[in-house]
Amino acid sequence: MRAFALFVALLAGSLLVAAVFTYPAWWLVSLVSIEPVHRVMHRIAMLLALIGLVVLTRRLGLTDKESLGYGLPRRDFLRQMGIGFVCGIGLMLPLTALLLGLDIREVKPGFDGAWLGVIAGGLLTGVTVAFIEETFFRGVLFTAVSRTSGAAAAVIAPSLLYASLHFLGGKLRVPPEDVSWEHGFEVLSKLFERYVQPLTFADSFVALAMLGVLFALVRLRTGAIAGCIGLHAAGVAFIAVLREATRVNPDSQFEVLVGSYDGVIGWAALVWFTVIAAAFAALSRRRAN
Repeated sequence: MRAFALFVALLAGSLLVAAVFTYPAWWLVSLVSIEPVHRVMHRIAMLLALIGLVVLTRRLGLTDKESLGYGLPRRDFLRQMGIGFVCGIGLMLPLTALLLGLDIREVKPGFDGAWLGVIAGGLLTGVTVAFIEETFFRGVLFTAVSRTSGAAAAVIAPSLLYASLHFLGGKLRVPPEDVSWEHGFEVLSKLFERYVQPLTFADSFVALAMLGVLFALVRLRTGAIAGCIGLHAAGVAFIAVLREATRVNPDSQFEVLVGSYDGVIGWAALVWFTVIAAAFAALSRRRAN
């Protein structure tokens, strides 16, 4: 797990260094625009992580297309991505039907029915998030862990990290005249404030981890991240549309099924993702034999 530890250390180090430089960076930015201190800190951390990832992937020999998960010919890659997207729609439709059918979610009061714009926005978000996250989690990180620790570790470890990063916080509102060096570290501490009460999001955490396992199994079976991107894009798009057009019904007796993270990913999603992942794993073993 040395490779996995290196990537985790890189992310942690990026956050720590970003906290150190948050105040001077915020001061420079304030000459042009007043931004929340947490936003500046997050952007610095992202930039440092990106630079670090480029350096680390080069050092570990992970810059070729196969390691990144893009080793398929373009035509095959696009075909697998399209199949993944269709399967992603099939994955999310039953869950969406359950949430709407049991009145767990309801159309927002005042929603103007502009479905075309909502769907277009959801698709854009889905594709963008899917390419970025799958390139890292099921591309670089999957390859790095599988080379040093085997396939099982490559399926599980990145999936746990994938789930854990969804629950980072870090918002901090400070009057511009009061921003100081300490606020970068205050934002850093707030990143993990949800983890003070982990049971409040345990359902969503486990569900997201299982979703990560499903993506990793697709990566293991196909040898590329094309299908993962398609699945991920469809899932994010569905959730984005649901959150834009509907809300959790506070009077629903089944509200517990969606948890408190995003009103979609909870116990119901966990059961469904587990069934699909188990079925996919069984089918893959049967075809392998």
